[in-house]
Amino acid sequence: MSEAPQDRVAIIGAGITGLTVGYELARRGLAVDVYEAAPEIGGELGVVRVNGEAVEQYYHHLFRGDADIIGLLHELGIGGSLEWRAPTMGFFSGGRLYNFMTPIDLLKFSPLPLLSRLRMGIATMRLQRVKDYTLFEDLRASDYLPRMTGQRAFDTIWRPLLRAKFGEQWDEISMAWFWGRVHVRIQSRSRGGLREELGYIKGSFDGISRALAAKLGELGGKILTGTPVEAIAQTGGRVTGVRVAGTERAYDRVIGTVGLPILRRLLGPGALSDAYGAIDYRAALVMLLHLNRPAGDRYWTNIGDDDVPFAGLIEHTNFIPPERYGGARLLYVSNYTRPDDRLFGLSDDDLLAEYAPHIQRILPGFAPDAVTARWVTRDPVAQPVITTGYQRRIPPFRTGTLGFYVCNTSQIYPEDRGVNYNVRIARQVTRAVCADAGVRYDG
Repeated sequence: MSEAPQDRVAIIGAGITGLTVGYELARRGLAVDVYEAAPEIGGELGVVRVNGEAVEQYYHHLFRGDADIIGLLHELGIGGSLEWRAPTMGFFSGGRLYNFMTPIDLLKFSPLPLLSRLRMGIATMRLQRVKDYTLFEDLRASDYLPRMTGQRAFDTIWRPLLRAKFGEQWDEISMAWFWGRVHVRIQSRSRGGLREELGYIKGSFDGISRALAAKLGELGGKILTGTPVEAIAQTGGRVTGVRVAGTERAYDRVIGTVGLPILRRLLGPGALSDAYGAIDYRAALVMLLHLNRPAGDRYWTNIGDDDVPFAGLIEHTNFIPPERYGGARLLYVSNYTRPDDRLFGLSDDDLLAEYAPHIQRILPGFAPDAVTARWVTRDPVAQPVITTGYQRRIPPFRTGTLGFYVCNTSQIYPEDRGVNYNVRIARQVTRAVCADAGVRYDG
């Protein structure tokens, strides 16, 4: 630890990013308080209990190449809780469900003629060999991919997936983001290259949050749950603290790990430059269903038909054995919408009623009477929309307000959001804060 006087640091948000930043700063000698509006820590790693076992409200898994989070697990002493499995994947297209895991599955994918299947396989292998994603930063995936794979393959596979993730902005998405998606999945292939291996943490990803919180406490840090920050206090262009329950609490530095629209509100008009406002978000809308019987036999099913009102079905207990949850079957219905979308505003019961006929069409084992419990989680600022030129809009960690830092999913690039990259940006902002505070950052 540094011998320098302690700076007092407030962190807004006790999700994986905020907890990691808190841990990294505390172990370098800074005094840390983490503020969380919710009654529990974890953010998108938050859990519910099914027959006594924790399960995430948002689905999670790791990839083989997720070095940052895997390294953190070992550093926290919980690396032994990580298990690797090769789950089954599917793709629903033209009213039918197909296996979609291996190159052989692609060759058998009858919605495309054989020549299109071969061309798509070759194009994917070519893309894997490209190591420099900056070549794609100003290219739209909707322009580049049809030239690689052919228009029919693009319209059948890639366009529906882009649309499911990014809605009406699907044709603006950067090819660099698509490159990132391909490369992270290829790194998770088994040694034979045929099956993708994914990681899960025994006891749920909540174990990461709990381990970070415990370490932070040992280092003298505090986590204040159920304590929303009402405003970020500032004077003369410098942060002075945070306002909580109508009272200002003094801090030398404040780090915001929640979404940009929330931070803009906490700072007040004009406090963030335009560099922090040119990013659109998609809302995450995730329904977790507790079933009394299996719905299907695959872990992950992507949706290729536009008339289905959700993006994917993730049957968790086809990845992690149902015995771990007392025999319960667990199915996520994943969706990305605009925050003002009709679906996002539906009640939980109405949302299930709207989804149920489509789930049953895709997974014949599903029926509404199989649902014994359900949880719906909504995040209006979940997924930044990675359009072309995004590299010029990534917000810097340091802001124009001295002592105030931003560290959130808007800075994950070119990869898709995920806990591995939350850990990576947490360490990057830690380095910046330590430099500003005159504290040694030792890696």
